Amino acid sequence: MTSLTCTLAADANGTWRVVFVPGDLHLYVEFKLPQAGSDPVDWMSVDDFLAWRPKGALHKSARDRLVSVICRAMRDP
Repeated sequence: MTSLTCTLAADANGTWRVVFVPGDLHLYVEFKLPQAGSDPVDWMSVDDFLAWRPKGALHKSARDRLVSVICRAMRDP
């Protein structure tokens, strides 16, 4: 099955995305460089992503957006 993605934050240096593979029930976060393909080997767990201290403004923005997405999903009846 096709994966679903949500861009968390992006700039000229790259894009942070959350990726969900419904068929495998896998949920990951990835940082993708411009012009680079997505490689599941480079994906990290949501737990690992949230445990990292942000390494810059883009990373912090991505973390904040992911937390917001999770909070909205938890409030949705």
